[in-house]
Amino acid sequence: MNNIDVNAKKIGRILAQLRSEQNLTQSEFGTKINISPTHISTVENGGACSLNTLLAICDGLNVSLSYVVNGHLRNNSRDNFLDLLDSCDEEDFDILFSVAETLVRRKKK
Repeated sequence: MNNIDVNAKKIGRILAQLRSEQNLTQSEFGTKINISPTHISTVENGGACSLNTLLAICDGLNVSLSYVVNGHLRNNSRDNFLDLLDSCDEEDFDILFSVAETLVRRKKK
């Protein structure tokens, strides 16, 4: 089994960037996932948090825990694509689904 080198400051920076990209303040995001803005700030600044809190934050940001902990997507195209899908909102997912359907139909012709 591989040991995971957890860099809390790096994880915090990634989480802050993802939250910012979704145009959410710490207060808005905290309300969304039922975690205090102060605790979100602590995590984003590299402070400790429970695994449950980290999972709630990842879920609220629509991103995989693997992406946040490793700081990069996986090493194969299929898993990278699945990680990207996990990070999409519903509208983006619907667009990608339509594109995939079109590609499959085109290939069957």
